[in-house]
Amino acid sequence: MIASMRFLHSASPGRNDGGVPDRLGYGRNDSGRPATSGSAGMMVARAEIAYIVRMNRDYDVIVIGSGAAGLAAAVAAADEGASVLIVEGDKQVGGSSRLSGGHFYAAGTSVQVEAGVIGDTPDAMFEHYMTLNQWLVDPAVVRRYCDQSAPTFEWVKNLGVKFSKEGVYRSGVGSTPRGHQPEGGGEQVVNILDGHRSHKDVDIVLNSRVSALLTDEDGRVNGISIGDDQATCGAVIMATGGFGANPEMIEKYYPQASATGDWRWYIGTEGAQGDGITLGESVGAAVDGHDRGLLLVTPGFGRDLEVLLPGWLILVNKEGRRFTDESAPYTVLGGLIQNEGGHAFAVFDETARTAAKPSPISQANWVSDVLHQKAEEGRIYREETLEDLAAAMQVDVGGLLGTIERYNNDVVSGADTAFFKANGLQSVTRAPFYGVEIRPAIVCWTGTGVRVSADTAVMNKQEKAIPGLYAAGETIGNLHGDRYIGGGGSFGPCLVFGKIAGENAARYARALNG
Repeated sequence: MIASMRFLHSASPGRNDGGVPDRLGYGRNDSGRPATSGSAGMMVARAEIAYIVRMNRDYDVIVIGSGAAGLAAAVAAADEGASVLIVEGDKQVGGSSRLSGGHFYAAGTSVQVEAGVIGDTPDAMFEHYMTLNQWLVDPAVVRRYCDQSAPTFEWVKNLGVKFSKEGVYRSGVGSTPRGHQPEGGGEQVVNILDGHRSHKDVDIVLNSRVSALLTDEDGRVNGISIGDDQATCGAVIMATGGFGANPEMIEKYYPQASATGDWRWYIGTEGAQGDGITLGESVGAAVDGHDRGLLLVTPGFGRDLEVLLPGWLILVNKEGRRFTDESAPYTVLGGLIQNEGGHAFAVFDETARTAAKPSPISQANWVSDVLHQKAEEGRIYREETLEDLAAAMQVDVGGLLGTIERYNNDVVSGADTAFFKANGLQSVTRAPFYGVEIRPAIVCWTGTGVRVSADTAVMNKQEKAIPGLYAAGETIGNLHGDRYIGGGGSFGPCLVFGKIAGENAARYARALNG
């Protein structure tokens, strides 16, 4: 193999202390408080860490991207004896993984047992995953994730990522606690993986975006181009993340998110441009997972991260009728609103507004003074009668009046007879009355990507593996369905399939060399 490495740079990557969820788990700013505003909720501080790259090397494996998937792939490939190069388009290592909570959705872990969760199995996890998504996902890929979730979790734990039994929680709509929260969030996971990377035969180049994949006469992917420079290798792993920062790709591959208009914003990094799809399609890769991802709901006041709505409001559709328990998991709430035409209205009264207090879940929007300010600005409808409120929101008057009458009666009886909401029952009786439009418009992650086998080989449209090409992380398109399994269900697969891709790419590359 011949490598032309004039594009290599040393760099000083940054450290991000800001608060965006994993996708979902809360980040912290330097004060220890949840970060609630700024660009994607981020507060960036620089860490002077120099990455030194050796020139003029041949590599067994080239990894594109340095998030959780890319770093896991690089470390695993190096453990297999491969020489590895990571190419990262950003000026710092970690990608959107660094900004996440780093939660890991897994079944049958040692930490679950410590927490008293006994008897959870990959079989149970698989059944939950497939049933939740009505089997409209790739069973083989899902099966591989479920089977390897615990072994990969233990691998990451043994590398030094700390998980406590207190951080095990019930995630999403499942009844079994499978969410695992690491100490230090995604930043620490990235830092620990990168630390292992730095002590192995793994080089890294930052601020260099791959422009093309190279192939030989037989169609085997055998290198990359960055502008006019090229590097050859035995295998390439695409771990480029999603496309949440690319409006054109959002419009093409995620029309549900595109339909939210200028309300839409993405919680990841600007590097999430969908390079894996572009590069993969250039060599014939099939693309799966159209119009999939995770949208979080928001009143659109600003770029403030939210996970759940406060339980004291009610949600109504254009007919003025409730359609869900307002405390439904974030994993399904966005989808429920999509089923109502992509928007709904939160309705509450003056008593609820004046009592509204900050919480780690609702963040900055659902606070009494903020709600008052937004009403003064006209961003929230505020009317003295429910009839006028219905007219202002352009919802059915009779439907809204009937809904609120039933709801108020349920509050008196102490039981929500419509949707059985357990917490937050509060009557809507005291004027003025408020209504605010809600849309699923916060792009948490994107689900469209290249199709892979259970071994992470990238597949073409004829269901054949493209030789020498692998993919992992958010670049994969045939893993996620319409319903998200819960916190850690996007970050966990990054680590699982990153490790699998690294091992298999290394073995493939080493086999080429005899």
